[in-house]
Amino acid sequence: MPTDTSTQSVVVPASKARVLRLLRDVAHQAEWIPEIRRAEVLERDGDLPVTAHFTAATPVGSDEYVLRYEHSDDGLAWSMVSGRLQTGQEGRYTLEPLGRGSTKVTYELTIHHHLPLPGFVRGRVIRGLVASTLNGLAHRMGEGEASR
Repeated sequence: MPTDTSTQSVVVPASKARVLRLLRDVAHQAEWIPEIRRAEVLERDGDLPVTAHFTAATPVGSDEYVLRYEHSDDGLAWSMVSGRLQTGQEGRYTLEPLGRGSTKVTYELTIHHHLPLPGFVRGRVIRGLVASTLNGLAHRMGEGEASR
């Protein structure tokens, strides 16, 4: 089973608290992550999402999956509960306040699947997905400075 991973960072002109609010607003991720077509929170613990269902565009068609979230003071992590094209997914946003109202956001994503694609294509796809997500986040927070 192929596994693909990418880790990238962006510095955004927003406080850690503001970035964390955006990341935890899972139901509205389709507004700033281009690949997400629909997001629905299935379960909450107070204001925090616990599980959510997603419909997303992929290079091989539409995918649907359910993620379970773990919240911390410095970010948000998740793992896949069920999926159609993916056999597993783990991810994490880690936030590092840099002072002067800016925050470094590091996004780590690992996807497990059975797609018969060459490794170089899979690598390009996951790097593009992580970059696109961080670019959407930076745009939503105000222009950011990406580091890959």
